Amino acid sequence: MKSLIHIPASRQSAAKALRRSLTADFGTMPKPEFIRAWSSIFYLYPGLNPEGHEDPESGWPRPLRRFADEAWRRAGEGELADDEIFASDAQWCGIYDRIKVPIPEETQRRTELASKYGELPL
Repeated sequence: MKSLIHIPASRQSAAKALRRSLTADFGTMPKPEFIRAWSSIFYLYPGLNPEGHEDPESGWPRPLRRFADEAWRRAGEGELADDEIFASDAQWCGIYDRIKVPIPEETQRRTELASKYGELPL
């Protein structure tokens, strides 16, 4: 199975993707659209961990927990790979985009991830 990894271009594009999907019916949502929203969560909230999302102390905002439920459901059915569940590249890019003065190696990695998996930063 080919992984679908998405890297948002900015906080604005991640927030827009997430807002569009907040009221969606996950049962009919195509995988690419779900991955875009799921990756946007980790870009916007890089401290979240997909495991333990049901724990009230996990830090997961209540409205976003249903995304994690759906991600684990899809993973259980073999629809999502580990690198789709654990959106670490999106998390890293979310952190990078908050850095005031990144080092050249970080900038190079951000550009490579964007060109390979998503949108170029604004």
